[in-house]
Amino acid sequence: MGIIGFLIIALTDHLFLTMMIVYTIAMNKDFLNGKSIGKRLFGIQVQNLNNQKASEWKSSLRNFLPIIPIDLMYTFFSPTRRIGDRIAETKIGIETERNLKTLSSELKNYRINKELIFGVIFGIANIYGLLWLYGIILA
Repeated sequence: MGIIGFLIIALTDHLFLTMMIVYTIAMNKDFLNGKSIGKRLFGIQVQNLNNQKASEWKSSLRNFLPIIPIDLMYTFFSPTRRIGDRIAETKIGIETERNLKTLSSELKNYRINKELIFGVIFGIANIYGLLWLYGIILA
């Protein structure tokens, strides 16, 4: 995500656009079968409490930025589930098919659905609200 951010800022020189894109990607990084690139490497995935892969919306909700600072402190007291996991009713579990080669077939078979669209809109609205709150947007 850092590389994407540097590329966008280098090409556009527009901090607001860069933050909108990178934050939205960060919130929705686990959309494809509950696995980001790092989770794929370590053989884990975001799951609901019934050990099924979490929906795109739940994967987005668990990455809600304003809870991250509190989340880091909370992790010391409860290392098994983050606050984001408790809010979204998710957990991290072992993936059943640990194979990096499945990424291309997963992307081919993936169909955009309303939960992904809602997660993207949620990410955009969230970062816009945070930027407005911190005074970066003067609108």
